[in-house]
Amino acid sequence: MTTRVLKVTVPATAAEVIERLADQTAFPSYAEDILSVSADGDAAGAEDGSGGGDGRQAWVLAFRGGTAGWVQDVRRTGPAGEGPHRIAFEQVSGDFQELKGSWTSTDVPGGGSEVAFEISYRTSVPHLAGAIDSAVGHVLVRSAHQVVSAVAGGPVRVTDGHYYLGDPTEHLRQS
Repeated sequence: MTTRVLKVTVPATAAEVIERLADQTAFPSYAEDILSVSADGDAAGAEDGSGGGDGRQAWVLAFRGGTAGWVQDVRRTGPAGEGPHRIAFEQVSGDFQELKGSWTSTDVPGGGSEVAFEISYRTSVPHLAGAIDSAVGHVLVRSAHQVVSAVAGGPVRVTDGHYYLGDPTEHLRQS
């Protein structure tokens, strides 16, 4: 499986960030490649159907002139005292052979928080995995950056994963 990680620091607290990230149905208004996120039936988790917690969501992502779609289970955990706030997700059906990941937010000394987006995936075309995985990773991380920038409560500073935000062919040329 291919794994991509994006880490940023933001002015908002860990609890504030994870609360905003829990409303994943709002993500299409934050990120240009996320076409839709919808609560999937009665398993949505939130009583209002927003998908704002544990549950199941259907996603559609723009990718290379087409779309990639999947349904994922979402589980939100938070500290009962200390520890990071976390939203984990895993595909249950869709266009990937496997897809799973998480958003984790941890308060940092002096205020604000560190937010980590980690995603692991395997595409369904093994002999093209090198090219497709790089392009998919670029779209997923760029979308995550746009989302966290929208919910951060101020400026976002990328501390890891910045190389996934640029042109993916540029990264290949430098290798």
